[in-house]
Amino acid sequence: DLFRKFNSGKEFTWWDYRMGAFRKNLGLRIDHILVSDELYGRAVGCSVDRKYRGVVRPSDHAPLKALFEI
Repeated sequence: DLFRKFNSGKEFTWWDYRMGAFRKNLGLRIDHILVSDELYGRAVGCSVDRKYRGVVRPSDHAPLKALFEI
């Protein structure tokens, strides 16, 4: 899981719509980026893109972004 190479366990990719879970950052990280050993070594970053949760009628998931030096 590439995300763990760059981040602690405090970030999530899914939040329930009920009870303001996104605002309270009470979620789960159920989305992953799995890579080969070669790509793992070339990775320079991986993060959750939370901005898409701010649109009208957003998904309950936020996308993961990965950056690689190729």
